[in-house]
Amino acid sequence: MGGSSGKEEAMRVTLGKWKVLLGALLLLAVLWIPAGAGQSKYAGVTLKVMLPKGFTESEPVYDILVEAGKILGTDVKVSWYSMDELHDKTLIDFTAGNKAWDILLVHSPSRGKWADMGVIEPLGKYIAEHPNVVDKAKLALDDYFDISIRNYTHKGVWLGPPLYVTGVALFYRTDLFNHPEEKKNFRAKYGYDLKEPATYKEFRDIAEFFTRKKGETLAGSVLAADFYGTSHSNKPVGFLWHDFINYLMAFGADDVYDPKSMRPTINSPQAIEAGKFYVELAKFQPPGHLNYTSGESTAVFAQGSVAMIVEYFLRVADMGMNPAKSKVADKIAFTVLPSVPGVKGREHAAHHGGNVLSLYGLSPNKEAAYKTIELAFSREIMRKVYLEKYVPYGWIPPRPSILNDPEVQKRVPWMKPALAKLMQRKDIFYFELSPLPEYFSAIDSAGSALHKALSGSTTVEKGFGEAQKEAEAVFKKAGYIK
Repeated sequence: MGGSSGKEEAMRVTLGKWKVLLGALLLLAVLWIPAGAGQSKYAGVTLKVMLPKGFTESEPVYDILVEAGKILGTDVKVSWYSMDELHDKTLIDFTAGNKAWDILLVHSPSRGKWADMGVIEPLGKYIAEHPNVVDKAKLALDDYFDISIRNYTHKGVWLGPPLYVTGVALFYRTDLFNHPEEKKNFRAKYGYDLKEPATYKEFRDIAEFFTRKKGETLAGSVLAADFYGTSHSNKPVGFLWHDFINYLMAFGADDVYDPKSMRPTINSPQAIEAGKFYVELAKFQPPGHLNYTSGESTAVFAQGSVAMIVEYFLRVADMGMNPAKSKVADKIAFTVLPSVPGVKGREHAAHHGGNVLSLYGLSPNKEAAYKTIELAFSREIMRKVYLEKYVPYGWIPPRPSILNDPEVQKRVPWMKPALAKLMQRKDIFYFELSPLPEYFSAIDSAGSALHKALSGSTTVEKGFGEAQKEAEAVFKKAGYIK
């Protein structure tokens, strides 16, 4: 009797231990399952993505999509094109009813037109129509800068997540700006101190001052090659327009048309003044500027041949501030863009950047594509990929919680001043390109005219006058004006 009771007690103890062990194993299994693995219906879904090669943000976007795919089980397949190729192929496939794509990066000038045509399905539309699919914690719309919501909205609908932040800034060579002899000579010539240009007149003076010929002296050294005051990516039309638009806005002009009257204003006095100023800067730029892409223009600056440059912060961080790619990485400082005195409300006008990731309108896998984007742009995935692959120069994720993260700021020493100078100031007029469907046609006319003026084959007045007529014809056909 006593022996039997002892065995029973031992069995109860053993069984209890097994229950505890089994419970622990089950708990471990639950904890091991990655977030989103419960959504097994996405496993095995192949998502075809179009991304532009040569854009600094493209590789990080690819990486976060792949990372999200690993968790959800989606197979992310990316095809790389130039931006022009991507634009044309998307339209050809959409027109043909080709369901070959699921996700694509949309160039900012095309966003509105493509949303209206149905080429893309804005994420805001998908979210509103499929609330049960949305994980609000992952989506975290409150963890974006205001501009990332406001400037990525078309007709009240959010197009999709921004791919980076900080926009366009002014970068300059501190070794030149702070050189005693250069400072002395500049003041003697222009009557004021050499410093960060607060106005575009000062920008022009500084560009002129630092433009030197081979054999002349710069900062105490004899130049072995010509040196230039500034550089722009003036390849028509997209690269040129994305540079010129900062000047156009600063000078008080409309972005191609008056949004109240809907009438094109390409040949307005303000636009012509901005165009003439921009053309004059050609005298202080490298001879290849007429065909420079953004990357090529930035490379000239990074190689030490240019004094200052107006460019997207993300690109210069990657190419100019990165000692692995730049000869002057330790000699670069940055600030806001100059202003035009008297133009109220346009202080430090700068394009923030509006390329967006969106759903392809004919995608047969929209739910899986949406969930992959949602997870890819979550704080957890973006932070992981950023810290593992892209700090300190390769990317600037769009979420404030990541950029203000103590570990991020420790590993990216320029992040805190960049946020203070470019994202937290209230006096910067950040703008986005118009989402109007006819905008792309209008900037094609205006940009082509400006390029001809830069090459000397026409004047700004004549070129913009012709572009105005072309834009008016397009706007009349669209029914905006009579």
